[in-house]
Amino acid sequence: MTGVGPAVEARLPTVGRGLWAVAAIGFAAVVLEVTVMPYIAIARGIPDLIAAAVVSIGILRGSLVGAVAGFFAGLLAELAAPIGTLGVLALLYLIVGAFAGRYTERQEAEGLLVPLGLSVAAAGVVQAAYAGVHLLLGEGAPAAFLVASVIIPQMALTALLSPPVLLAARRLLGAPRVVEPFAVPR
Repeated sequence: MTGVGPAVEARLPTVGRGLWAVAAIGFAAVVLEVTVMPYIAIARGIPDLIAAAVVSIGILRGSLVGAVAGFFAGLLAELAAPIGTLGVLALLYLIVGAFAGRYTERQEAEGLLVPLGLSVAAAGVVQAAYAGVHLLLGEGAPAAFLVASVIIPQMALTALLSPPVLLAARRLLGAPRVVEPFAVPR
């Protein structure tokens, strides 16, 4: 049960709904985030395509697939560009994917506004939590500097670049449906 009407379901593509598409979206987001996005910067904020991709996957495939995709995308990003403590981004994107997946069974998942808002909020939460972890480790920066120079510009750039990510994920994955192993059919 996808939660969409029969007319909408008939128009959605039936090919490309497998987990390979989830892996392709996550891998493409990480590659673009590590290679291209550092050149698109305002102040010190760069767009967070990984957050947009993980939110899209979570909304379209459920909390389990979103959490697993978030974990592996975060881990791959940390391995591709070693910038800090290993595992922090993996944990943060896992939480983002699981939280976004909770919206799969709701009607709001079909529109673009809620996923866009979740992508922007996820980008801000990931940066704030990442800064909090580094603050706990003793590597601090002034909070006003982080908010004004990193978090707000990153959220604005993520808001601008999230719609293409969300639409591409919707095209590749199809209609929202929960993919949960061992789930009891209704």
